[in-house]
Amino acid sequence: MNSADFSADRRDIKFVQKEFLQVQQLLELEAFKDFSEDDLDLIVSEGITFAEEVYAPINKIGDEQGATLENGRVRTPDGFKEAWNKISESGWLGISSDPKFGGQGLPISFAVGILESFYGANPALYTVVMLTSGAAGLISHFGDDRQKAAFCEKMISGQWGGTMCLSESNAGSAVGDVTTRAVKAPEGHYLIKGTKQWISGGDHDFTENNIHMVLARAEGAPAGPKGISLFIVPKYRLDAAGNPAESNDVTTVRVEHKLGIKASPTAVLEFGANDDSHGYLLEGENLGLTQMFKLMNEARYVIAYQGLGSASAAYRNALAYARDRVQGIPIESGKDQSAGRTAIVHHPDVRNMLMTMRALVEGMRGLIYTLGFYTDLAKYGPAETRQHYLDLVDILTPVAKNAGADQGFEVCRLGVQVLGGVGFTEEFPLAQAMRDTKIASIYEGTSGIQALDLVTRKLRLRNGELFQTLLKEMGGLAPEQAKAESLRMAVHAWLDSVGSLKSAVAAVSNIAQELGPREGVFNASELCVFFGDVTSAYYLLKMALLAEEKLEARNGAGAEAVREDEEARFYFNKIKTAEHYVFQILPRCLAIANKIQSRNFAALEAVLEA
Repeated sequence: MNSADFSADRRDIKFVQKEFLQVQQLLELEAFKDFSEDDLDLIVSEGITFAEEVYAPINKIGDEQGATLENGRVRTPDGFKEAWNKISESGWLGISSDPKFGGQGLPISFAVGILESFYGANPALYTVVMLTSGAAGLISHFGDDRQKAAFCEKMISGQWGGTMCLSESNAGSAVGDVTTRAVKAPEGHYLIKGTKQWISGGDHDFTENNIHMVLARAEGAPAGPKGISLFIVPKYRLDAAGNPAESNDVTTVRVEHKLGIKASPTAVLEFGANDDSHGYLLEGENLGLTQMFKLMNEARYVIAYQGLGSASAAYRNALAYARDRVQGIPIESGKDQSAGRTAIVHHPDVRNMLMTMRALVEGMRGLIYTLGFYTDLAKYGPAETRQHYLDLVDILTPVAKNAGADQGFEVCRLGVQVLGGVGFTEEFPLAQAMRDTKIASIYEGTSGIQALDLVTRKLRLRNGELFQTLLKEMGGLAPEQAKAESLRMAVHAWLDSVGSLKSAVAAVSNIAQELGPREGVFNASELCVFFGDVTSAYYLLKMALLAEEKLEARNGAGAEAVREDEEARFYFNKIKTAEHYVFQILPRCLAIANKIQSRNFAALEAVLEA
């Protein structure tokens, strides 16, 4: 592979889905009975090919040209509208959407193998795709029959776009502070007035209409989050036949100039400059935040695999470059300048970085794909086990979002380092990947907000029952299950980390009770990293144990076979990746435990306001 190309890791995606999680068992459920395993395998394969052939080729073009505002209309980069049309025509926009509205209805466990690739191939374009399907999902879940008929199918088909409009200049993460107003008109609709900022896909030239889901405060609503309602506000109002007609007084004020995902039109939108922006209430007044959080929780999972997709592509590019780039002599040759020059993949420091990238990617994939599997089981599985899986989804969602966002960015950063000087240029895709991925730790709730959600909500729900459910889920891993001594030692080390995690959770709880809420959340972000590392290591170790069984079935596959047999090499590297994660990445959790136990809050005591 040329280091400037995009390709998905098909073999690892298949391993995690089919061999590790065995997501094909979902086909026994009523919701998915119309699919065959061959159907889903083919869809995943074709989806990845679509990412490589349609999304990827215009990714750099999008970064170079960006989205622009010209005479009040947004213009997207060359090829983006054509790509949107192909996405729509092929049905990829509604991959997991309700078939009643034209969606494919795939289990998220299968769909994530495709969606990871879409995001990795072109995050700017997929951001607009994702928000359209998400907005349609809100209407299909909370809308009345008339609203569903008017909007859902046209959005899921890609004929119309969609957004979610939460943030304002004074109300970013503090959604309860929104000031956009909604006044009920005699005809039954509402007149929306206010300005929304940082709206991904806020305007574009892909579609004939754009359907905005707008948080606003109705007249007489209580202050704060409880007084927010959610409205459907189309860019163009619909005529009697349901087609776009007159303008709905929605104005694109500005398109933001950003660090990354430059082709994604992030807009400032003004609603009701002429007091004529019609909004249509979704379900009822003062229900907006609860409704929007359905989309936000789904979006947080999406952002998790955004980071994963970018990181996976970055690793594969860095590995390809390191195999080709000849630089220096092997360190074991000493000062013998007559020694043959070697590819940099041979140098220990580069190998360490590449293995760290690989371990982070495969650890994220294990965590994120498993979360998708739990999501399917929580929604469609047997009634008696749904709450168990829902608890796992609730506690792991902020963990996975932060792991995908922050560790995904770290993988891209390491990729730039592996490439060295050329990594710092725009000649190779690593610099763009790093810039594009940074947003993942900011939107759909910053990493700090995810950590607060974990520490102040998820760990306290039902007296810590969610955490106990997670510990029970991970409770079956034991050293004696491993055949190799090095893997047994890795399991021992992981068990020690679980003990440290329990102590850290208890310490944070005690600090909150004894010293107060500010001190109690001071190390929340670090604790979220701790959770991500322990869970990622768990899934890697489980995969390593499975890989040992697969290798044994291949008669052990000695060192020579591992080099010559691609499948044996894949399983062998699975084991080594888990070991690398446990011994080279997981130890950072010891530092986190020490930070928490120190009870030092100098940052809270320093005078920064002066």
